Amino acid sequence: MADDEELEGATLPEGIEVDETSAYFGITDSSDLINRLAETDRLNGLGEFLSITGDLLLKQATFDFEMAATRLEVEGGEIYWLISEPFGILSWTDPIRVFLGQEDSMGNPGGPDPDLAATEKDALEAFNDPFRLLKMLAIGHMCGGLQELDQYLANFEAWMQDMPANKIRFLALHQQMNSVLRETQGGGDASSLSSLTGGPVTTVSVEAPEGVQAVEPIPELEPAPTPEPVSEPEPEPEPEPEPEPMVVPAPVIEPEPMPVAAPVIEPEPEPEPEPEPAAPEVSISSAFDAPLSTQEVREAFDEMDINKDGVISQEEFTSSPVIAKLPEAVQNEMFERIDINKDNVLQYEEFTAAAEEKTNAPFLAPKRAPVAQPVRTPVQATPQPVSQPMPQSIPQAMAQPSAAGRQRTGVSGIHHVLQTGIYCGGCNIGVEHHWRHCPVCGSSI
Repeated sequence: MADDEELEGATLPEGIEVDETSAYFGITDSSDLINRLAETDRLNGLGEFLSITGDLLLKQATFDFEMAATRLEVEGGEIYWLISEPFGILSWTDPIRVFLGQEDSMGNPGGPDPDLAATEKDALEAFNDPFRLLKMLAIGHMCGGLQELDQYLANFEAWMQDMPANKIRFLALHQQMNSVLRETQGGGDASSLSSLTGGPVTTVSVEAPEGVQAVEPIPELEPAPTPEPVSEPEPEPEPEPEPEPMVVPAPVIEPEPMPVAAPVIEPEPEPEPEPEPAAPEVSISSAFDAPLSTQEVREAFDEMDINKDGVISQEEFTSSPVIAKLPEAVQNEMFERIDINKDNVLQYEEFTAAAEEKTNAPFLAPKRAPVAQPVRTPVQATPQPVSQPMPQSIPQAMAQPSAAGRQRTGVSGIHHVLQTGIYCGGCNIGVEHHWRHCPVCGSSI
């Protein structure tokens, strides 16, 4: 259609341009909402849009355009204009597309292949879905209003400035969003995305705006399993007729002589197998030699929080010198036990709860010996050099002055608060009276 050709009966409103394609489909006028969003800022425009459609985005896996258009009093096609123009959602995640090696929204070529696993590519690719981004923003607006919505927008854009460094953040956010959407689409409440803000999790009920028709929760359908092809069994060949057996006279059986009873030799008792050494117990004391004070908990948390974002990722947790000395299986299990809300990052409250001293908590004091038993050395009040080689490497000891001015030995990177006067004979750290094994080197005490 030529640019200078006008459609009969199509009138273009003032303030908003309606192109010829829109006029062809009968969109010759814009609603009050469209005019208002064209004049307001992005944050307030998104807030007004989400306050009307938030339950449609969170309760149903597929966005209901017809019901959304009725609530907004716009045409269905104008919703796409809202998403692409005033909100800028369609081009918002261009940095993610370029990082994945894809063209951006303007057709510019992407970067080199980042060589990611298939599951990581799928998780990052999900953020290129504009309606999944709207679901993420709807969670923030419903849980904390414009203030939390603004925080979601700012943090998400800051992460995209350095995709390689923040890849783990996006993967954790993807997993937490899946968990929250499963709850809301199943009729449950919406929980805030703490992996995006680093703050505490808040929960609110997902309700439709007052005076509009509510929607029923519709979860995302799981793909039906593909039936395996049924192969028809091959017909079995007919059995050949068996020849009739010949009658053979039965032989005369002579009586066998009575057997002589052989002397009974009792077998020697087998030696009892030695019990296998018990596996090391997953415990906080595997990393810290005693419960920490409030200040020491804060210092330990800040040391692990390498990028200073207010939370500890699993990579930061396992790379800490305090945790890296433990077996990998113990590191993973310890991280899962501390991560109470299962959002794949450790908040300060979770870290504090794990470091508090609880009388009956099984993970505050070692109760079992390690798999490899070290050579027992006598307990000495004064650190002495170890004459026998230990089965595992011992961190370099470092002297620290105690509160009373005395010198006590310890391990670099670990806060010592025990002043019982008893020290491990293997690594010279302070230990409790009732401990049977050292939580650092595993020596018997």
